[in-house]
Order: sequence, then structure tokens, then C-alpha cells
Amino acid sequence: MRNLITFTGCLMTCLAAPAAAMPPEPLIAEAVDASPMVMAVKADLDRARATAARLRIGEYEVVVSGSGGRRTVDNPVAGESEYTEWNAGLSRTVRLPSKYSADKDLASLEIEKAEAAYTRARRDALLEFVVLWTDWRRAAEALQTAHRLADDALQLADAEAKAVDLGASRRIYADQLRAEASLLQLEADRKSIDAENAKSNLAAAFPDLVMPEKPDALGWDEARIAALIETGTTDSAAVREARLALDQMQTKARRARLDWLPDPTFGVQFSNEFGGNETSVMATVSIPLSGRVRRAASAEAGSQAVVAAARLKAAELDAARRYEQAERMAQAASKNLDNAEQAALKARDAMERLKKGYAIGAVNLSDLISTRRVLTLTEQALVEYHVAAERAYLTLAVLKDAFGSSAYAAE
Repeated sequence: MRNLITFTGCLMTCLAAPAAAMPPEPLIAEAVDASPMVMAVKADLDRARATAARLRIGEYEVVVSGSGGRRTVDNPVAGESEYTEWNAGLSRTVRLPSKYSADKDLASLEIEKAEAAYTRARRDALLEFVVLWTDWRRAAEALQTAHRLADDALQLADAEAKAVDLGASRRIYADQLRAEASLLQLEADRKSIDAENAKSNLAAAFPDLVMPEKPDALGWDEARIAALIETGTTDSAAVREARLALDQMQTKARRARLDWLPDPTFGVQFSNEFGGNETSVMATVSIPLSGRVRRAASAEAGSQAVVAAARLKAAELDAARRYEQAERMAQAASKNLDNAEQAALKARDAMERLKKGYAIGAVNLSDLISTRRVLTLTEQALVEYHVAAERAYLTLAVLKDAFGSSAYAAE
């Protein structure tokens, strides 16, 4: 728990971060739902509903047929006679009950699979948001650290220059410090470009996101973090989609096997011959014979079911791996951040003591510059661990459905 407290405290105090937090979760959820990557999958739900309706109805429409013409009869006795004749018919193929049941199952699975695909795509979009947001966080924090280090180096160089003017120091020392300050300022300028690029990447992926002026620290308290770690894992959206795909392929294989028993077609025909001298009403029935096409279709559906089973296994292994990695990173985040904070505090303390020693001539310039370089490295590492901790907790929260809940509900 101490590490959790340290993590929360560092999020609010490290690098003088302001009190404001990241955008509220409802706004993030709305931006994710409106992102192109989610809208494309969401639109597929309408396609799935139409497909489901087609499967329920089936290709069993009423067929109307008709023909007409003139008959010429050449009778040696009565001479040539002409008659107008026509016939009309209605027919419809009747779906067998077992096939109707299978088609209903396929219709339901079509919608469920589309909804699972939406859930999976939305979770992927949330994970993408976490990556892009923390990339911006890292770039912004690194820029802030670089500016602070550059300003501190410039102040020290200015103080050294004043000492030179007073005859209390050598010009070469002031020039060395000025050169170091210039290098740190160049680094700050480069990080400014990195921060702008990271912000642009986030805005491009989520155009509806209300972008804050700067990406501030994650405002979670220790209770939420502790509860997040203790919460059990939830069903993976990718695994659910793969499981439904397997169910769908197995049902299609069953449906293909049922096609070996063909559907009968019943009809009625009306005919008028010899100008009405002969009329007839006939009932018809036809049954197609199963052949190699149906056998090949059945084999094809069976192979697709085997493929779907393999993909389900792969999805389960991938989901387990991602959960385990996220949990390990979240559990190690607080400890790593604590260690990085302690190292940065020690480096800052050493730098302050050396600056005081240098002011009275007890420390040489090379020791001061070496310590400043160590401080620069520890400050940069602190930024990395700081943002890595935020990414670890946000990623785990997304995987456990504890972040960015959506107001969307499939109709």
C-alpha cells in the first residue's frame, strides 16, 4: 500500500504538475465512440441486422411463372385453325424445419458477433487512446523537465559570468557552463517538437476529443488504484468475438450438412389450351438431387470451423498474455516510480550541495558538471517511470472494463 500512496503522491507533486487531471471519462468515452476506428465497426451492426433478417427469411420467395402464344392446327378436313393459349403457375420452395432452426441460430449469431466486434474495436480504441495520451504526457513532461534543467543551467552560467566580472572566477568556467546551458536549451527545443507531434497524433485519432491545454497527471486516488489491482479479470472482448465466430462456423457447417436433404418445391399451374376448349389445374412438386456441389460446400464449412477453433485458441492465449503483462506492469509501476523518485531526490540534493560547495571554492567545475549530467539522467528517467506508471494503470483498467465506459447500447 505504501507504494500505491507514493504513486498517487508523485502523480500530484512530481515535476510540479498542476492539480487538473485528464479529461473526464464520459468525454473520453464519447470521443472514443466517435473515432473513425469505432464508427466503422459500429456501422457494421446495421449490416449484421440486415444479414440476420435475410437469414431468417431465407431464399424462399414465391415464384410466378407464365407463358402464352398462338397454336396453329392444320386439319386436312376442317382446314387450318389458330388458337390463343396461355399457362400460369405459382411455386415456392418449402424450408425444412431443421434448416429453419439453423438459419435462426445463424441470424442471432450474426448480430451477437457484430456486437462483440464493436466491443472489441472499442476496447482496442481505448488502448490506443491510452498509448497516444501517455505519449503526449511523456513528451509534455519531458519538455517541462528539459526547460527547467536548461533554465537552472543558464542561471548557474549567469552567476558564473558575474563572478568572472568580479575577478572571482575564470572565463573558461563561465564558457563551459554557458555551453552546457545551450545544449540543454537545444534539447528543450527538440522536445517541444516531440510534444506537438504527440498532441497531433492524439487529435488525429480522436478528432472529437476536447483537447486540454496540456496533458496533466492522472487524478486517481489510492483507493481506486488498489481496487483496480485487486479486481479480477473480465472476459476478453477478442475472445468473445472469436468464440462467437467459432459458433457461427459450426452452425454453418451444420446448415451445410442439412443441405444434403434438399428442400421440396411445391406449386400449382393453370393452363388454357385450344382457345379455352381445354383448361387444366395441376399441382407440381420438385426435389433437387444432392450432388458434388453440396458435398463440397459441407466440406468447406467444416474446414472453416476448424480454422475458427484455432483462432479462438490463439485469441485466448493472446488475451491471457496481455492480462498477465498488464498486471505485472501495474504491480511493478509503483515500486519502479518510488525508486526513480528516490534517485531523483538524491541527485537534486547532491546538486544543491555541490553548488554551495562550488560557490565557496570547495568543489571544482568538473565535479559540478558531472553531477548535473547525473541529475539530467535521473530527471529524464523519472519522467519515463512516471508516465509508464500511468500507462500501466490505464491499460489494466481498460482490460478490466474499469475505464472509459460507454453510454452506447445496441438497439
